[in-house]
Amino acid sequence: MKLALRTTSFLAAVALTVIGLSACASTATRGVEAQATVHMTEFSYTPQTLTVPPNAKVKVQNDGKVVHNWIIKGIGVGTADVQPGASQTLNLAGIPQGTYAVYCDQPGHSAAGQTGTLVITGP
Repeated sequence: MKLALRTTSFLAAVALTVIGLSACASTATRGVEAQATVHMTEFSYTPQTLTVPPNAKVKVQNDGKVVHNWIIKGIGVGTADVQPGASQTLNLAGIPQGTYAVYCDQPGHSAAGQTGTLVITGP
């Protein structure tokens, strides 16, 4: 009887530890998610000026009815085409601090006003 009680207590302790570690792991995972979100529609970004720390991750969400993207001019970094209702997370790791123009390179979108500014600030 004592052995069964000890085994049950041990298994309960292991289960609680696993549950506790799982909770910690999911919190850590949330910590590496995007620090900011950009919403795209026809033909704008919200926010139009996005300020983030170095090495940030930015979620780019297409709330519009046509394909859009979010390209950082002169850097060679941006999303692929994002379908309506979809999103992509863009890793800005390694991009130096500064102010950058962003635009949608779909034909006619930036001319229609789908442009913005990205500011990467110091630590």
